[in-house]
Amino acid sequence: MDNPWIRLPQSPPFVLQEDRSAIDRFNARATELHQIHLELIPEPFLGRPDAPIVLLNLNPGFDSEETRFHHSDSYFIEQSRKNLLHSPFRYPFYLLNPKLSQSLGHQWWRRKLKAPIAIAGVDKVASRVLCIEYFPYHTKRYKKAAAALHSQGYSFSLARQAIQRNALIVIMRSRALWMDAVPELARYARVFELRNPQNVSVSPRNCPEGYPRLEEALLA
Repeated sequence: MDNPWIRLPQSPPFVLQEDRSAIDRFNARATELHQIHLELIPEPFLGRPDAPIVLLNLNPGFDSEETRFHHSDSYFIEQSRKNLLHSPFRYPFYLLNPKLSQSLGHQWWRRKLKAPIAIAGVDKVASRVLCIEYFPYHTKRYKKAAAALHSQGYSFSLARQAIQRNALIVIMRSRALWMDAVPELARYARVFELRNPQNVSVSPRNCPEGYPRLEEALLA
């Protein structure tokens, strides 16, 4: 499946044309808590599409005006666009780039990936881990729409490709949604879940069965 994010507009609203009508209908009746923020560049995935470790998450969040501030920074935008295009660069998981250390996204991921970073270093984690979001657009809190967006098909195809190349997969959040979207996950031997999906830290304690294998894949 072709990457639809190469067609993302260069200015807001940052929404793919094929998603626009469904999102407009949703936002017309959504509360502030569930509004889809189209002033922010979407984050359907973070990292190399062929990474050996794949994290399945729910969707990128929206915390405050500080989120808008960091997303308006020219360097942040440049890194975000490279990520969407699968361009080769030093930090494919661009929110781990130390130059973005003041951003909320960087701080959130440094906490959640603290254990792998302590073992392998931030450069290796940024190059060997891919996060795929179930829903690509920013919200304060996710609320499932009536039907999947067209763009979600590409995210689901990335998850299927991970299975085909025998990647290690960790479901961080929303197991039921991911199993419904990618039924192949139910039969895949190298998929693991976090013990506490409310605290999505990837650590030995929170992923006791999968973490040793994750460590092996990270250091291979």
